[in-house]
Amino acid sequence: MSITFRIATAADDQLRPVATINARQLAAFRTFLRDESVRSGTVLLDPDAAEDEFLSYHFEARVCPIALAVVTRIFDFQTDVITVIEEAQFRCRRVSVYRIEETGTINLAVAMTSDLGVELDLATANAHALLEGLGLRPDSMGEIPIDTMRARLANPAVRRRAEEHGVAVYLGRLDQLLATADADDTSRLEWA
Repeated sequence: MSITFRIATAADDQLRPVATINARQLAAFRTFLRDESVRSGTVLLDPDAAEDEFLSYHFEARVCPIALAVVTRIFDFQTDVITVIEEAQFRCRRVSVYRIEETGTINLAVAMTSDLGVELDLATANAHALLEGLGLRPDSMGEIPIDTMRARLANPAVRRRAEEHGVAVYLGRLDQLLATADADDTSRLEWA
């Protein structure tokens, strides 16, 4: 098992926009992302396994580096797709593609993952050690305001305690994750 540390905002507490797409659009989207990845030298599709049918219906994609009009043209400028892509770009998030097995519909939604994918995914034991090193309860789920976490990371005693717990290596990645929280005043560090 693992625990993922990520930035959450008030928008994550609301229903996220979802668009229904068809199989032709999905195939065109995957092809576009692969071509654009090669052209730009940037990985836009995660994971990318064309031979695995499950992954072809369950993946995340970076859309922030691409113009809204270029991406939405693939979907014939559907208004619900425009809403999803625009929201993802505004919030610096990826989009998630997933299939609802019961109905067979393919959905496109704003993902929980940041555009750069800087979330910190740790084995449960390492996550608990990190939380203890930060002076927090080693619970499997929790949240803390960004300013409070930044203050903890600035405290030399917390840094020493992280060294003692053998998790100082994660502090740089945690700093990188916290840097993505500047876009929204409602940001908080969340783990689950």
